[in-house]
Amino acid sequence: MEQLLESRRTETDVDLSRDADDLDSRLFCGRCGERFQESEATRDGWYYRCPNDDCDGEGIHDDLYPVKDVLPSTH
Repeated sequence: MEQLLESRRTETDVDLSRDADDLDSRLFCGRCGERFQESEATRDGWYYRCPNDDCDGEGIHDDLYPVKDVLPSTH
């Protein structure tokens, strides 16, 4: 079976063995691909927007997703 998605290599490898709590507080923007801490995306805890100045992604599960939800499952 062919791999459908290619992983992108970056200059800094991501350590996927981190604690689940660390992944719980990180978000992924489906528009620009940026990963960031949840606290960087909100001021009030209700409205979320991508902190990348060049991106207009906003809303949990609209454009922004918890990183743990978009990583491949290890089970």
